Amino acid sequence: MDSLKKFIGIIFAILFISTAVPALIFFNFDRRAFTAETYQKAFANADFYGKLPVALAEAMLSASTDQSQLPIVMRGMSQNAWEAFFRTLLPQETLKMMGDEILNSTFAYLNMQANSVQLSLVPLKTSMVSDLGVQAAYTLLNTQADCTLEQMTQMAIDLFTKSEIQFCKPPAELIPMLTPAIQGQMQFAALAVPDQITLISAPPENDPRVKLQTARMAMRLSPILPLLFLLAMTILTVNSFKSWLSWWGIPFFVTGILASLMSLSGAPIFGTILQRILLDKIPAFLPSILLDYASDLALAMLQSLLSPILWQGLVIALIGLIMTVAGYFIKGNTTI
Repeated sequence: MDSLKKFIGIIFAILFISTAVPALIFFNFDRRAFTAETYQKAFANADFYGKLPVALAEAMLSASTDQSQLPIVMRGMSQNAWEAFFRTLLPQETLKMMGDEILNSTFAYLNMQANSVQLSLVPLKTSMVSDLGVQAAYTLLNTQADCTLEQMTQMAIDLFTKSEIQFCKPPAELIPMLTPAIQGQMQFAALAVPDQITLISAPPENDPRVKLQTARMAMRLSPILPLLFLLAMTILTVNSFKSWLSWWGIPFFVTGILASLMSLSGAPIFGTILQRILLDKIPAFLPSILLDYASDLALAMLQSLLSPILWQGLVIALIGLIMTVAGYFIKGNTTI
């Protein structure tokens, strides 16, 4: 009977090890993969913030933006023109603030704390009515061909009538006269820009986030299975303090070593798997601006995942080693 219990206990110990390592990975994945802080440093290195003007340019050309509300000088602008305009208008610290807002809003959406991913354009509107707005307007005009005599004549007339600026590059001597009119147009344009834009919103039916939350719940509960195997092994085999140290120590040591080795050697494998998952599944969850960063997402997620697993594995292995050594040197078989 004792031999049978021991044999079944060994099976439960093997099952504990085989489930504890994946549970450690899943549990850490759920804790770290769905927070904006995990990706901010990686995105800064990938120049994510520097590419926000591209997203803003696309947003201004979207069907939701009423171009007729913009000043004449800003109507019909190409995406490249809008991008140059935003790069001049928004300093790097403002871009980082807006980029962090996108990340925070995205993960609030993924965590079902909000039903859409939104970006506030208030910093943009504030810059438009400042000196940066005038500078950005001149940057925009300087991308155009030199004004013809007819355009300059019309521009002079417009200064005294509609205060509209022709879409051409003015001569330097006209710039002091144009500045007040440009300031007025920037104020008018700021009123036409919405306070915020929606990058992605939850569909009314078949919200893909529901499946994601189900998967995350399974990840959170994943440690329960190895704990059940550990409990079953303990009930069957442990009858003394010495046997408890031995039966727990060896599985803990093996689990910790396997988890540590996996964190050190599994980076290429996990990276490939994560990148494929992101490319195949994540378009249903993320705004388009983040889809170009699937590789960076996978790398940041991998780094945030493997580092704690390494240290957790070493701690578990150390605990298991201490228990095993202590069980070897303890004499007697005190019943518990």
